[in-house]
Amino acid sequence: MLIQEPGKVTNKIDYLGTRELCLYLLKGKEAMLIEGGMSWIVPTLERQLAAMEFNLEKVKYLVITHSHFDHCGAVPYLKRRFPHIQILASSQSQKIFSKEKATHFIADINKQMIEGLGLQDEYETLDLKFDGIKVDRVMSENDIIDLGDGIDAHFMEVPGHTQCCIAVYVPALKAIFPSDSAPYPTDDGSNLLYPSGQYDFSLYEKSLQKIANREVEICAFGHNGVAIGEKAKKVLHQGLQQTEEFKNYIIEQYRQTGDLDMLAHQVATEAMRKNKNNLMSIELQTNIAKTVIGKILRSAEE
Repeated sequence: MLIQEPGKVTNKIDYLGTRELCLYLLKGKEAMLIEGGMSWIVPTLERQLAAMEFNLEKVKYLVITHSHFDHCGAVPYLKRRFPHIQILASSQSQKIFSKEKATHFIADINKQMIEGLGLQDEYETLDLKFDGIKVDRVMSENDIIDLGDGIDAHFMEVPGHTQCCIAVYVPALKAIFPSDSAPYPTDDGSNLLYPSGQYDFSLYEKSLQKIANREVEICAFGHNGVAIGEKAKKVLHQGLQQTEEFKNYIIEQYRQTGDLDMLAHQVATEAMRKNKNNLMSIELQTNIAKTVIGKILRSAEE
């Protein structure tokens, strides 16, 4: 089963945000927010939080799975909303957030979305400005946060999509939060999007295998929903198979044509056809596809 509308997943996990940008509230005696979304989802998030029968003072942590603009844009707002919260991220994310250029880029992309959706009033009223992120605690491989009530969040370093990716696994729930380190569902749930090894495709494959080796009954993606039950058990292995098939397809197509630009445009067009709610323009999607293809070709040479 694939849940693509925000709501309760289990008594311990709530799916917040939107279909496009998923956040999760993991609950023990204390609670942890996983993922940081973009600022434009905050009005929706405010309504969701207001409707919850949960003491939000118990929210002690917020996990940034990686530093891309669509996974951290709402974090400054959330820190203002919950001043006591600890921001958790990898050491590489911490380095990126310390760079002024990165902060300006993330702020600009988030502001553009606010303006494009006509949310300027909300931007001012809710104070949605992205003014940087201070990481309170660096999380590394095998680090564990004990939330109480048997809910332990185990951290995994899973580079490949970016250098800074981390995932969270909760053994008691057999729940994995892989972020973009695994191919995630299309907006209609009928398929998976192509693998996005933007930093290093070989590392992406290794990280995906590492994630898939976990016993999983809940797979909570950063985009387009949560797989549960039999769907969750299969989706990561389906992603592994699709990753291998995509890699072989790219290598063969490039061998035949030698035209990187044409292949990138083809891949980007197909990705946008599969995922109509994609937040990116065809230009940005093509640039990403070109990067991924380049990483695949490089891995094939190694």
